[in-house]
Amino acid sequence: MKMYQNIMENIVEEQFDILNDTLGCCTCQQCRSDIIAFALNQLPSRYVATSAGSTISKADSLRIQHMTDVRTALIKGAQIVKEHPRH
Repeated sequence: MKMYQNIMENIVEEQFDILNDTLGCCTCQQCRSDIIAFALNQLPSRYVATSAGSTISKADSLRIQHMTDVRTALIKGAQIVKEHPRH
């Protein structure tokens, strides 16, 4: 069992679910994965090893600029996937 987690994955997935109707591209499982992977590669990792660390890091991640960065990365990913879908 791994004792660490990149909470950025959860944050990006949550934001994708919020934005998916406005992205203007296919959001099938393959496209969803491609968009999220693109966004994660554009953003810094946020690894935590405890639930307390997760709570603190997630609270810090909710800053407006941080959420703007996440949404911008998702929108860029959606544009790329729209132009070059893999399905």
